[in-house]
Amino acid sequence: MRKLWFLSVLGVVLFSCVSKKQYQSIQHERDSIISVCDHRTWESVRYRDSIIAVLEGVKFKSEENRLRASALRDSLQICANELEENRVYLQNFGENLTEKQKKLAKELEAKNKAIANKELELNDALAEAERERTRLVQLREELEKVSNRVKELEAELRRKDSAVLLLKEAIMKALAGFEELDVKVEYKNGKVYVILPEKLLFKSGSTSVDPRGVEALQQIAKALKEKPDVQVGVEGHTDNIPMKETERMKDNLDLSVLRATSISRIMIQYGVGAQRITSMGRGETMPVASNDTPEGRAKNRRTEIILTPQLDKILEILNTN
Repeated sequence: MRKLWFLSVLGVVLFSCVSKKQYQSIQHERDSIISVCDHRTWESVRYRDSIIAVLEGVKFKSEENRLRASALRDSLQICANELEENRVYLQNFGENLTEKQKKLAKELEAKNKAIANKELELNDALAEAERERTRLVQLREELEKVSNRVKELEAELRRKDSAVLLLKEAIMKALAGFEELDVKVEYKNGKVYVILPEKLLFKSGSTSVDPRGVEALQQIAKALKEKPDVQVGVEGHTDNIPMKETERMKDNLDLSVLRATSISRIMIQYGVGAQRITSMGRGETMPVASNDTPEGRAKNRRTEIILTPQLDKILEILNTN
């Protein structure tokens, strides 16, 4: 059931790039939702286990009360038999009681009091047993509710996980003709990452997508049109080589932002709703390889399209009382 880290945050509606501060806020909100999913699922399982432990204690105490009540009944029956024997004995002697009979009468009175006390103890034990039985029924009902909720959450997590894997297969199939360009499709943390190298999408320093790149984005958009519940994040990345400053761009961060925006616009053009897309430029801040070699810098110059299923159903289950 521990798949809560597969949770993610709903995408922010953006037609063009957003500020870094807004994006970080969105990322923080996503991480908070994942944390709440993990914490609440853990608390649900722990609460279920604690209820089971309480039930075992209630069963043990209920059995102990039952045995005690049984012993009291046996003792009461013995006293009642002795009382009847004494009553018959006194009746045979009539009104002329001897000293021995008077003594016996006192013993009989004491036994009657003992019987009355035993009856009170028995009634208390029976009342306690009934209270424990009622509590046991309530705990069983609560445990069943918690168990059903956990099962529903686990089933929804399995369904989401399966949907993400199917999404990965669909994207891989859509990009089947681009393997020679080092296109990668990866599954991590409940999301699908589509990693597109610079050589597929852009010329050096450019923000205009090449025709071959447009073709690849068109195939991705076509697959996403059939998955309307998937949110799309577009992140631009560069190496650490400073670029020449222009009127539009001062540094690599500006370049990554404009590239992410260009890709988002193309995907919107080919049918992906703008409200599903979030654009973000990372510049050189998140390299995946060393910038000390040409090969490493080439890997860092990339665009990542991050696909995240919606979490509405999971959040609904977690918020159920």
